[in-house]
Amino acid sequence: MKGYLQSLPGVGPLFQRDLEPAEVWAFYQHMGERFRTKVASKADSLEMQFAAEALQRMGILDRQRFLANYATTVGRTLYVPFEVGVPQGGWDLWAQVVVCVHEHQHVIQHDEEGPSYELGYLTSPAARAQYEAEAYTCNLELHYWRYGTVPAVRPIAEGLKHYGCRPEDVAVAAHTLALTSVSVRQGAIMSEATQVALEWLNSHVPHLRAKKR
Repeated sequence: MKGYLQSLPGVGPLFQRDLEPAEVWAFYQHMGERFRTKVASKADSLEMQFAAEALQRMGILDRQRFLANYATTVGRTLYVPFEVGVPQGGWDLWAQVVVCVHEHQHVIQHDEEGPSYELGYLTSPAARAQYEAEAYTCNLELHYWRYGTVPAVRPIAEGLKHYGCRPEDVAVAAHTLALTSVSVRQGAIMSEATQVALEWLNSHVPHLRAKKR
């Protein structure tokens, strides 16, 4: 259950005209080859339907919100609520790139921690907030690469309320992201998924990168 940043302030225009559908497909292929992942339709997945029902029963997230507004990674499969390369409301082409990187950071978390990652994510609001704060670092890094600015982090952290996180978990995530944003403004790339993504972005779509002042 991994959210997206598209609806938050400072993320950019709804439809990017200088990113092509074929480029988004190629980017997903690049990330998939590097991390041995695949993409599947969330709407067509019976597993995701069961997960949506379970999350609603657990009081973590509304069923329909989970299915329509969030990409979800299980193991090495990215379940997305859109067709890759096809812009739609809430998921423009750049948002699809960003969520791809965000989800791959969760793959890295899984590889580093094994089964304890899933257990912590599902059972501990504090752990869930921590994992998401780390993955949202990718969003900050990509936003800085693209626009030369860092969006306000408090709205990002507040979005974790929809993950069943408690106010104290949100506060910790906001603090973590605030500290992270300082490094991002200095041009630091701390996330492995972002590092891999920028290899491709700098090579294939360098015109998207913010001009240095």
